Amino acid sequence: MKRKTIIVLAMVLITVLVASIVYDFTFNSKHRDIANEKAAVMLSAEELYINFKKNETTATAKFLDQVVALSGEITAVENNGIILNNQIQVRFDSEILPKVVKGTSIRVKGRCVGYDDLLEMVKIDQATLIHN
Repeated sequence: MKRKTIIVLAMVLITVLVASIVYDFTFNSKHRDIANEKAAVMLSAEELYINFKKNETTATAKFLDQVVALSGEITAVENNGIILNNQIQVRFDSEILPKVVKGTSIRVKGRCVGYDDLLEMVKIDQATLIHN
């Protein structure tokens, strides 16, 4: 009887310990700081789009979750982002959109989150402006 109680208590303590470790790792781990990461790839918006149009599987393997630096022309300004060359949807990290003007060339850095088949656009999030 005493032995069963000790085994049950040990199992409960181990379960609580494992659960607390998993909780701490999940909710208190460091988040990526895309703005301070170095870009893995630097290319034009057109080049990135062509990579996805040619072979989406290969481009996804190469660019997904990578920090990319892009240059292109602003073709549309949205609430919290811009469209580059009618092909790349860029969402900025902050809720305040930097001062950008449609028709101007720009350089941005952000995380590639993939290709949207429906809109036929490459998606970039957590973007920041690159100042020369």
